[in-house]
Amino acid sequence: MPAAKAFSDADRQRFHNLLKLAAESPFAGERSNALAAAERLATKFGMTLDEAASTVAEPRQAAPVEESKHHPAAWAAFMMDVEIQADKRRRDEAMAAARARGLDAAERRAAEAAKKARPRTSRARLGRRRFARILLSETKLPFRDIAGITGLDVYQIVGLKLQMRKAEAQNV
Repeated sequence: MPAAKAFSDADRQRFHNLLKLAAESPFAGERSNALAAAERLATKFGMTLDEAASTVAEPRQAAPVEESKHHPAAWAAFMMDVEIQADKRRRDEAMAAARARGLDAAERRAAEAAKKARPRTSRARLGRRRFARILLSETKLPFRDIAGITGLDVYQIVGLKLQMRKAEAQNV
């Protein structure tokens, strides 16, 4: 094995970045490739991975992802979700307190008044018998279903169907 040579600044920075990537990447393949590249770089200078790591300017190294219970990115996402839920809960509590104090009572009254002031839509509907005729001619629903929809008796529906047949026979 050749004698150990010192890292240049560029090599030291590259080695540091490889170790950092191996420790913090969310992807297992990327972590293993970064670690293998760091080992190749250390071997190029005649050092083991531990010896090369001790020459890097930052002595503190992050624990490998496999050894830690929580991945930093996953933990950050979890904490963000927790904070969002806490913010929503605080907002809901503040809104409830504001309503209890009557701060939005004027706004609610104005909204109700605007709702009452809206123009009414037409409530004109087809007559039950006419609606039943349309359903009989345009659908293949059973008589019971049409009776349930229109509120007519099944016998009335059958009578309408017979009247419609009679009218069709006369028009032919």
